[in-house]
Amino acid sequence: AGADNEEVARRSDVVVIAVPWDGHAATVAALAESLAGKIVVDCVNPLGFDKQGPYPLRVEEGSAVQQAARLLPDSRVCAAFNHVSAPLLADPEIDRIELDVLICTEDRELVGVVAALAARIPGMRGIYAGRLRNAHQIEAFTANLIAINKRYKAHAGIRVTDL
Repeated sequence: AGADNEEVARRSDVVVIAVPWDGHAATVAALAESLAGKIVVDCVNPLGFDKQGPYPLRVEEGSAVQQAARLLPDSRVCAAFNHVSAPLLADPEIDRIELDVLICTEDRELVGVVAALAARIPGMRGIYAGRLRNAHQIEAFTANLIAINKRYKAHAGIRVTDL
């Protein structure tokens, strides 16, 4: 079933914010009331693109997820799935994705919830990667993954070893 953002937010327990960076603040702010008390997984990357390729943009709050946390004071916010190839996630023919999802949050209970969500995809696991203040590094690193994927015509991901 489909609905507009506000209706979906109101009906959901867990909401994934996956919008272009240009619309992030406006979209999140407009949903603040509907997202109160909800788990919000922000996977937005503040990136720019030019002839030389993708590059990270400066965010006043530090990262996209920190911006979301500021705009959603009554929500439980984390960053995850930022570095996962969108075409892989969108392809119904893909039945396994071998990578780790890095999760940043102030709310350690969310790590288990989001890790369980990631684990619904065979081969994928969620890993706590620090507090929200660390998310900017993952958001920025996504520019490198996009460049790698473009150069090698791949869908590269991250796997944390020795865990």
